[in-house]
Amino acid sequence: MTYCMTCKSMLGIARKHEGTCPVRASLWCSQCSCYGHGPSECDEAKHVWRPRTLEELIPADVRERWDIDTETPIIWHAPTCRPLTVEDAEREIADTNTIEIRFREGKQDNRIRETMRQLKIPTVHKMDGNILKLRTWAVAHGKKVRLVQER
Repeated sequence: MTYCMTCKSMLGIARKHEGTCPVRASLWCSQCSCYGHGPSECDEAKHVWRPRTLEELIPADVRERWDIDTETPIIWHAPTCRPLTVEDAEREIADTNTIEIRFREGKQDNRIRETMRQLKIPTVHKMDGNILKLRTWAVAHGKKVRLVQER
């Protein structure tokens, strides 16, 4: 049995565990809202993250000006580690990271398929399935999809 690298790196203590490391199990990832790993080890989109503290929501120049150095943790309402739904993830993505698909009446399916081909996303038979695949792909890349019907 080898020493636990998590305990060694985080606590500076050489420990051996029978099962899962309790320190590692207590790590919380702000990328995917799960326990068991930190944000730097997460395979979710790296440029989108949930803030850890309320102070992270205040711009750096304002924190510096008013000498704000507190760290008030944000308690996210996720009692168990559940994967975020596409809707939850889209709500947390900024509007500046939006893929806008414009279409005319009756041409929605064609425009969605065209966009998916450009992004090299395989399509399925039903339009609803394509929309879900496109939204899932977009969320994994830190974006969200908005469908806009033109006149």
